Amino acid sequence: MRLKRSVLVVIIGILLVTNMITLVWKWSSGAIVTPEVVASVGGESVTREDWLYSLEQKYGKEELRELINEQVIDHLAKKYDISVSDKEVEQEYYFIQSVYNAFDEENLENEDSLKDQIRSELLLEEILTKDVQVPDKDLKSFYEQNEHLYDISKMFKLKQLKVQDLSEAEQAIEELEAGSNFEALAMERSNDEKSAHLGGDIGYVPLDGDFLSSDASEEIDSLSAGEWTKPIKQDSEYVIYYVEDVLKERHFSFKEVKSQIRRQIALEQIETPLQPESFWEEVGVEWFYGKQK
Repeated sequence: MRLKRSVLVVIIGILLVTNMITLVWKWSSGAIVTPEVVASVGGESVTREDWLYSLEQKYGKEELRELINEQVIDHLAKKYDISVSDKEVEQEYYFIQSVYNAFDEENLENEDSLKDQIRSELLLEEILTKDVQVPDKDLKSFYEQNEHLYDISKMFKLKQLKVQDLSEAEQAIEELEAGSNFEALAMERSNDEKSAHLGGDIGYVPLDGDFLSSDASEEIDSLSAGEWTKPIKQDSEYVIYYVEDVLKERHFSFKEVKSQIRRQIALEQIETPLQPESFWEEVGVEWFYGKQK
């Protein structure tokens, strides 16, 4: 399993800083520097250096690649005077929220991290397509043919707690009213295998879709963030829904999505691989692992 990048950076950073502080202190105090043992197996020691080396071998190359690519994109954006507005980032973030799936691990980034990633990806797309001209009539034609894609229904970010019978559901309601945390309660009580370990999180759900029953949709539509439904019968079980966030209904005009459409059409016309590595030679990247392949 690949560690999330933010977690990996923190782990390696803490280890490196701690290692350096320890070495500097020992050198300055005149103490003999001996390898720090972080674990032992059958009498055999595992040192901090062993640990760091293993992390570097497993994750170091890809992490360094990510750091280089970030700088490559920033360098090229400045070189070609390309920028992405906060409004564009927020708009893309809104689209991502509207299709958010709690069971997709890639979407479980925090908001700031995800917006940084969005900005970087939009900059890369602008860099890749900077020389591609797309006539306005083509942009308008695409919008008119796909306008439904830019109508976002009202969405509710929900958590659910599913139990076997009404008495269990009523007990859960009592605990919630007494101040219990919904996420903790869902992890402890919910019998839904997909969402229980996520604290009941099922992502953003439209009321007019197939996921919710008409009774559930009607009940949820009357709630605000931070509120929960009464127990709702679903087949032979009962479900309590908790509203974590509400995404308002929106219609995006042609003007609002024009740049997004331009990038989408332009990307289909270029042969350059859609990755920052395509520009390493132009920028003059040299790295620890030798020539980029």
